[in-house]
Amino acid sequence: MGILLVIISLALSSWVVVALFRRLQRQHASVGWWVAFGVLVACGTALGIWCASYCEYRVGTDYRIGGFPIPVVFFHLEYGAWVDFPAPEFQAWSATFTNTITIIALATLPLWLASWRHHKQKKLVS
Repeated sequence: MGILLVIISLALSSWVVVALFRRLQRQHASVGWWVAFGVLVACGTALGIWCASYCEYRVGTDYRIGGFPIPVVFFHLEYGAWVDFPAPEFQAWSATFTNTITIIALATLPLWLASWRHHKQKKLVS
């Protein structure tokens, strides 16, 4: 079931990034738009790698989850020590990659909105 979540999330996130890239191409975006796109993708990549590899959050007093938004490893407190329950290796690597792409897609959403607004205002003036 977890791999299905990975596949759906990867498909949607990839579509968001590719569609924005194609939208900027289609609109013959200026250099400023492309710089903003590049900066947001770079920031999203850095944040995505951190979220996928280093982000841990608590769920109750005895549980922690590693990886965001798709968990890669689960921790349970047993007799004062944290015991890890990682996802299978293929699923863990897939989730890590998907988490990075998902954060990149989320980071580019402000550019989506700005592009949509700019295009809408351009149509009103024409």
